Amino acid sequence: MDGAASPKFDDALEVNPFQDLPASNDTFPQDPWQQQDSHPPPPDTTETDGTPTDEPQRDLPVQLCQPDDEQPSEEQPLEDVSAFDQPAVSLASDIADEPSEIVEQYQRPYFEVSVEDPQKVGDAINAHIVYKVKTKTDSPAFRSSEMVVARRYRDFLWLYNQLTFGNPGVIVPPVPEKHALGRFQDEFVESRRIALERCLRKIVTHPMLHGDPDLKVFLESESFNSEKRTKRTEPDMPKLGFMRSFSETLSNAGANPFAKFIETDDWFITKKTQLDTLEAQLKALMKSVEALVKQRKELGAASFEFGESMFPLASAELNRNLSVHLTVLGNIQKELKELHEEQARFDILTLEHTIDEYIRIIGSIRLSFNARTRAYQAYQQTELELQKKVTAHDKLKSQQKIKPEKVTIAAQEMEEVKQRLVDAQQEVEDISKLIRNELDRFDQEKVEDFRASVEAFLQHMIDHQKKVIALWESYFEQTETLDQDSDGGDKD
Repeated sequence: MDGAASPKFDDALEVNPFQDLPASNDTFPQDPWQQQDSHPPPPDTTETDGTPTDEPQRDLPVQLCQPDDEQPSEEQPLEDVSAFDQPAVSLASDIADEPSEIVEQYQRPYFEVSVEDPQKVGDAINAHIVYKVKTKTDSPAFRSSEMVVARRYRDFLWLYNQLTFGNPGVIVPPVPEKHALGRFQDEFVESRRIALERCLRKIVTHPMLHGDPDLKVFLESESFNSEKRTKRTEPDMPKLGFMRSFSETLSNAGANPFAKFIETDDWFITKKTQLDTLEAQLKALMKSVEALVKQRKELGAASFEFGESMFPLASAELNRNLSVHLTVLGNIQKELKELHEEQARFDILTLEHTIDEYIRIIGSIRLSFNARTRAYQAYQQTELELQKKVTAHDKLKSQQKIKPEKVTIAAQEMEEVKQRLVDAQQEVEDISKLIRNELDRFDQEKVEDFRASVEAFLQHMIDHQKKVIALWESYFEQTETLDQDSDGGDKD
């Protein structure tokens, strides 16, 4: 399994056998999934002075995917987050309720984050790469304005998993995918370092992630391994391997009728279709860029071989002028190799990294959709529980020889479940609104990132061609006097 994107069992989420199940009288709130065009705002969670209240306690997350640059640890991955019917996590609705342009106006602290100095550590069996993460910030939440910590790949992966499960509906910038082969090669290590740095920089500038306590632990903790153990999954949350989680997904789909549903919101249906199309287009573009990079490297190698072949010919040539021509030509071809390889590296830094990043971001978007799905499943389960409570209450009331205390207890239980149903409905609406705002941010950032990448690509292409032209001009400069001497000799 590669990367943080988990396998998706979409086939198990196609038909909802309970979609036409009528509500009992007026006891049940309207199904939030059916409110296609109505999105009432969540309750105001701010104090009278406008200060947001404390963030609700978050559920402890579970591991999404498996690290790649170390031996298997006790942290086992969960391969499909949509397979587990977890209760929805409460949101800070004061942020979720704000449009994206207003969210941007919130005062956010300054962050400057860099990932530097990758070093291979450990023995031959447990070898891995350690990165130096440097942070500068004016946030009062941190113990210092400048921090430097050592982190390995699985630590970045831990942060991604924590942020994903701790912030349902938020599109968390993803870490680069795992690779089993070539992970210690210089080119791969540098590529991963750049991707990790880009990921961190987007996280610290995200309006809902820059203050996350898990991010704080990641950026400043000197005892990171011990602190992150206290933030792992709850003891009753099983840590499953892929085959086990897959089999339990199938069994749960048969036992739990709410594991299947049909998307009825036209906006989300359209967005999912657009994301599928965008992903296919980006993958096709990625293949083209990879082919271009390969072609540039091959052209550089061919230029080098061509230049090398000039030197034996020049040394064997009796005519001095021709020998110098061949030597200069050989040297220029060797320099052209370096230019072609430089251009290939820059193609990777500009286009390829951006394309790969957005393919992974689409995987994070699907995880945010899964959070909405789980919230709706929790709503459905609470709705069914309320039906049972209402039925039990009505049955007790119809009995003549029943103690009033039992009827009172049944009524209290019914009211409690009814309130939970209202809360579950609000949770679905909060997450839906948050996802809409997040996708607006995604669309804006995508345009900006690709514009910057294309402009950098074109600018470097222009600079590359200027260097090539300058090389060939130097050829004529170096051989011009030879040609003049030769012309003068012919006249004599």
